[in-house]
Amino acid sequence: MKDKVLEIWPEINWIKDEDLRTKTLDAWVYAIENSPLEPKDLEEIPFSLLIKDCSVSFMNHKRTCVQLAVDIAKTMVDNFGKEIKVDMDIMISGAILIDVGKLLEYE
Repeated sequence: MKDKVLEIWPEINWIKDEDLRTKTLDAWVYAIENSPLEPKDLEEIPFSLLIKDCSVSFMNHKRTCVQLAVDIAKTMVDNFGKEIKVDMDIMISGAILIDVGKLLEYE
């Protein structure tokens, strides 16, 4: 299952801290193993049921959010210099883990 999760979440490998990377991966593995959804389903289901005819998939939306968070963090560091410190590993892990619980809400 870990390989399947890494296929849909290559951004997990952006986390440099091995322990945090493993815990982030394990959280997704747990969620998928305890969900009726398969990893491939996440590439197909809409990210929102509240948007009529939503064609953006759950994973496309999630990956875009993670990528935007990284871009925003880098811009903030570039603009604010020493005034701000961003732990990129924690930020990336947190962005990846947002909404992981949604997998357990499906029936």
